[in-house]
Amino acid sequence: MKPACVLAGSFAFTSVLLGASPASAQRAPSAPKPVTEAVRVNVVNVEVFVTGPHGRPVLDLKPEEFELREDGKVVPLTNFLAPAPSPAEAAPPPAPASTPGPARTQQPSDEARQRTLVVFVDDLNLTQRSRKPVLDKLRGFLAERTAEGYRVVILSYNRSLQQHTPLTSDPKVLAAALDKLEHAAYEGLMTRAQRDKLLRDMGRAAQESGRTADLERTGLSTQAQFFALEQEQLNRDLLGVLIKLVDSLAGVPGRKAVLYVSDGVPLEPGADVLGEAAALPNAEPTEVDLTGAATLRLRLLDVVHHANASRIAFYTINSGASSGRDVSADIATVPGTDTDATDFFNRDPSLTALTVGTGGLKLPNAEALPAMAADLDTAYSLGYSPDHFGDGRYHRLSVTLKRAGLSARYREGYLDKRPEERQKDATSAALFAGGNSNPLAATVKLGIPEKQGRSKLLLPLTVVVPARNLVLLENGTMHEGQVSVTIAAARAGGRRSELTRKTFPIRVPSQHVVAFLGGNVSFAFSLLLEPGEATISVSVRDDVSQVESVVVTTVGAEPAKS
Repeated sequence: MKPACVLAGSFAFTSVLLGASPASAQRAPSAPKPVTEAVRVNVVNVEVFVTGPHGRPVLDLKPEEFELREDGKVVPLTNFLAPAPSPAEAAPPPAPASTPGPARTQQPSDEARQRTLVVFVDDLNLTQRSRKPVLDKLRGFLAERTAEGYRVVILSYNRSLQQHTPLTSDPKVLAAALDKLEHAAYEGLMTRAQRDKLLRDMGRAAQESGRTADLERTGLSTQAQFFALEQEQLNRDLLGVLIKLVDSLAGVPGRKAVLYVSDGVPLEPGADVLGEAAALPNAEPTEVDLTGAATLRLRLLDVVHHANASRIAFYTINSGASSGRDVSADIATVPGTDTDATDFFNRDPSLTALTVGTGGLKLPNAEALPAMAADLDTAYSLGYSPDHFGDGRYHRLSVTLKRAGLSARYREGYLDKRPEERQKDATSAALFAGGNSNPLAATVKLGIPEKQGRSKLLLPLTVVVPARNLVLLENGTMHEGQVSVTIAAARAGGRRSELTRKTFPIRVPSQHVVAFLGGNVSFAFSLLLEPGEATISVSVRDDVSQVESVVVTTVGAEPAKS
């Protein structure tokens, strides 16, 4: 099986140069800013969907009507965004100074109001009956969403992750990608054919008798177990890709949703064919290690936790659920078994786990797509600042409504990622959404690629930051700081390297600080790439001030001519 990403991601850190360039050292910069401690601002946003007794959205709640708890403790709101407020609600008259009232909350920035939709087509777990209706309906649905300002990216998984579009608001780009995707071969179709053949052969063998038939049934039982083993491994890889995907979206601002097009991940892979095999008469059991299947439930929970950490809600759609599973009519199953029901109840709980855990919705069929858009437009956003930052723990969330008769839906918690994980998220997000802000004024300089071995190129890359933009803390006779650099690369189609992060301590004698601040700090790397165009994302973080820049550049890596 080929790896999901063939782009080499081994970044060699070759040197670090700290000092002032001769030209810049002649300037007389101001003295370093006195800093005694780093100030960390961490706002957690929680989307809450509120409905009344008949399931209709309630859109007129005020901040004081919500009570938000983290790990059972009430936390005060610092940000509040209501869905589609009326003009009167958007700018209420200020209360008299003498009138006590609830603390006012800040309104999120325009960036925080952005909406991003990821369409993820799980071609590992789809049949033609459930896949085609969704792809047909998505064209019009995505055109409407982009007209409303959504940014959309289309991905699919077919033993490896494929990115079919950039993050875009162009409906023509999205429609062209869907056309191409609709006519492409996919793993689910081949898996279904393999499964159908196994069921067909077992159904026939169950009706035969004799020693030869017994041996055939034993062989079919072994095939069923190895089929289940392969499905367990493929779906474990799929869930690993979903974890990396939601992590890479963490740095994308605003509200984010994943539309997961799938029949569902089988939590007991091959349960339908294994049930048939167990019902075969006189078949000798074959010992195959299927204990790895138990890890799928844990990995599915990891997807939920990482999605919550990235502020992502899952919406699932399974057109096959209402129209019948895609089973060949000529399959004669073993008497007393129901492979259809077994397969459905094996997969459906995974869709429930993704949606309930992240505050999303299960859509019954393609006709329900508009319900997803309506749902996203009715979310309240509650923001608060926890008293912890990057502790690496999973924190439970709960929301109580003070108005009677209402129900709330929201994500169950979030993982408070460590600073180094957040930097990696920002680096990956930039590969989707482009460079973010650059307060450190960092620049990336590319050298001339050199051939490395038969099929690789070594690309010199230098990250340059004006020293005056870094914060150094006085420590005796030295001024000290620290910079972390994270690099990732991506090729066409969404193939990505592993993220690499390197931390560089900075120590400057106090008598040389003024001269140091007049120059640049350079960090040199060597990237091992395949020939061809690649997008490189570089994030630079001042670990003292916790200010971070992200720079994205494109390189057409070709070997230097000799």
